[in-house]
Amino acid sequence: MPRRGLVGMKGRMKAQMRPMVSKMSPVTGKVSPMVGKMTPMVGKVPPMVGNARDVTVTRITDARVWAAPKLEQAACTIEDEIAPRVSSFLHEAARRVEPGPLARTRRRWPMLMLFAGLAIGVAGAVMYRNRSGRWAESMKETTAETTRWAGEKVEQAGARAGGKAQQAGAKAGGKADEIAGKIQ
Repeated sequence: MPRRGLVGMKGRMKAQMRPMVSKMSPVTGKVSPMVGKMTPMVGKVPPMVGNARDVTVTRITDARVWAAPKLEQAACTIEDEIAPRVSSFLHEAARRVEPGPLARTRRRWPMLMLFAGLAIGVAGAVMYRNRSGRWAESMKETTAETTRWAGEKVEQAGARAGGKAQQAGAKAGGKADEIAGKIQ
């Protein structure tokens, strides 16, 4: 049974191939004469290929002969005309980008003002300390003077009060004697 399957499959494949073979037979008729002409040249270079190679080498050499002076001329032109322009452009751009001395002088003024302010502040602090010490000393002197003055005033007031008290006592004593003499 398996043989029968293979035989049947071959038959189907032959049936599918017949239309393709019938289409190919006109082409094979045209190719066969060409194969016959090419068979004696196997291993040899056909004359048309050799001629094409020679023409190609000649043309490439001609192109190189023509291109070399053109490239040399272009290099000289770039070196003599374009390179100096590019170089001067780059120098000008570098000059414009580089910060000048003006930028540095602008920074001096704020720093100078800062240091001047610090110096004035330090001088003020020193003066304040000196004055506060002097003020404390002057307050001590003033307090001592005030105390001495107040003591003198108290003594003067006490002396006056004592004098007035003696006068009042003397008056009162004289009146008391006067009253006592009347009573007796």
